[in-house]
Amino acid sequence: MKLLMIALTAAALASPTVHAACTPDEVNAKAEQLAERVNQLTKSNPERAKEINEEIRQMEAKRTADQLGDECEAYDKRLKQIEEAEREADIPPADAQR
Repeated sequence: MKLLMIALTAAALASPTVHAACTPDEVNAKAEQLAERVNQLTKSNPERAKEINEEIRQMEAKRTADQLGDECEAYDKRLKQIEEAEREADIPPADAQR
């Protein structure tokens, strides 16, 4: 699970324009939001984490660096990709499992 979180954060920060329009506080808030969502989605379900990670990797192959935009936008897009990967993996949303 930590590996997934690290991979997502690293991918989000890999864009050449990541340091553009966000304040450090905004970036930290987005990073925390992303980490919280990943933990929520994968809590006590390694198979779920594996499926979501695979979906995200497939999406990564389709994305180019200039599509990410600034760092805040990159985190927002990653959050949306996680939700999309969750749907494509045909897994009930983490929120519904509480």
